[in-house]
Amino acid sequence: TLREALRFLELQGVIHLQLGRSGGPVVARPQTGDFANSLSLILHFMEADLRGLLELREAIAPDVAAYAAQRATTGDLSALADCLKELERNEAGSQFEELNRRFHDLLGWASGNPLFGLLTSSMHLLTREFSRSLGYSAQERAVQLRFLRRVLEAVRTGDAQAARQAMAKLVSGSASYLAGRSPELVSQKVKWGQI
Repeated sequence: TLREALRFLELQGVIHLQLGRSGGPVVARPQTGDFANSLSLILHFMEADLRGLLELREAIAPDVAAYAAQRATTGDLSALADCLKELERNEAGSQFEELNRRFHDLLGWASGNPLFGLLTSSMHLLTREFSRSLGYSAQERAVQLRFLRRVLEAVRTGDAQAARQAMAKLVSGSASYLAGRSPELVSQKVKWGQI
């Protein structure tokens, strides 16, 4: 029925129902979480695992950093610098992983290509539950920060090649760290609704 269809669309975040005299279905602006949730459904049926998401990240993150070096605005640079400062203050804190993801999300949006921003942010939503159960050691956090500083400096100076190289080393090292620390974690399947 029409009522069921509207409820389904509301659950998917496509519309919201406005109450009142002039109420009814109103088209909602899609959010990154909506895309990530749909992607998680597809990946669930494909039986994709965390390793696949890490490989995707290794393939695109270096180029995202290079584009950011070429296209980041002063607002982007300021947001990235603020995020890095917060990361440094929380190096031993419980928010390190979330702030780390935020830095990468900001970098994705700073690439000047909203598709990179959407994909980067969605991948982080898909992997958040995996990484919460693991976390980074103090040594790995220091390594992450060292490379994030290099990425930011390269982006700030407009050096696309240096940004690409620093990010390639960062994501490759991070994937190796996660696989070495918990092989069973990286083989876990993506589950729909885990966002």
